[in-house]
Amino acid sequence: MKILFLILLSAVLLVALVATYFIKKEQDNRIGNKFLHLLRKFDAWQMMR
Repeated sequence: MKILFLILLSAVLLVALVATYFIKKEQDNRIGNKFLHLLRKFDAWQMMR
């Protein structure tokens, strides 16, 4: 019974770690895309001057 509980607990923790890793990776990607978008806007503004 104890072993089953430990296996279930470790599986839940593993799933939580994997989920947080993928969420963090997606957020970092989104921040990078925003930065590139701002750079493109700035370049376009410089061209218009």
